[in-house]
Formats: sequence, structure tokens, C-alpha cells
Amino acid sequence: MNLKQLIKKTIVTKVKTPFTIMFLLFLFTACEKQEDTDLRNDFIGNWLVNENSSLLGQRTYEVSIVKDSINSSQIYIYNFYKIGINDSVFSIISELENSSITIPKQTSKNNVAEGSGTLNKDVIVMSYYINDGNQIDTVSANYTRDYN
Repeated sequence: MNLKQLIKKTIVTKVKTPFTIMFLLFLFTACEKQEDTDLRNDFIGNWLVNENSSLLGQRTYEVSIVKDSINSSQIYIYNFYKIGINDSVFSIISELENSSITIPKQTSKNNVAEGSGTLNKDVIVMSYYINDGNQIDTVSANYTRDYN
């Protein structure tokens, strides 16, 4: 091999190596598993509610929590306040404290509801108010994840 061929081979090798390294870095970075950042995932599922109501006393029932398909910070709580399995209220998950939810003032089945809750592992501690137009019910509840 003459000097000219040796120089050409060295230049081609030196140019190829950085591109190969960059390609491999891109490939491995692109295949990296992405972290689950949907704050709603910890809330989704079926929950057993143990509710203490100032008007109705102690009640136990089930709710189902699902993601809002349009708003990425909202969830729906079906059968909230035992209003019916096909009826729900929406809640907003705090972006600052991703274990906190707020039930903004809203009407469902002629009841105005609002409140808040905090998730700690498999329990959501909730407090909310329900106004049926005649009386205001003050409610505290523990939602426990139902794995069945």
C-alpha cells in the first residue's frame, strides 16, 4: 500500500468512526424506556368507599376511577356519593402535588359537589360537600383500592 492509499484509508476510517458512534448513541437513546409521567395512573381503578356523611351516616359502596380521554390532568369518579354507576364527577390532579386531587364545584344528578382528596399508596382520603338545594352534606371518606 502506498502512502496516498494509506492516507485515504485513515481519513475514511476517522470520518466513519464519529458517525458510527453518533448513530449508535442515537439508536440506544431512542430505544430507552420512557418514564411513566401520567399522574393519573395511580388513581385509576376500582375503589371501595367507606364514607361518613353528616346527613346519611356511614355508607360503604364502590366507585370506579377512569382517565379523561381529552384532558390529561383530569379523572372521572363514577358512582361518586353513590349517585349511580353511570354518573360521575370529574377531578383534577395537582401538577405540584401529584397525590392531590380537587373536585371543582360541579353539578351531578341535581347535587352540587366540591371537595378534595389525597392519595397515599392504596388509600385516597377525601372530604367533600354535597348540596342538594335544601341541605349541605359534609362528607369524609376513605377510598381503598379494590384489587378484585
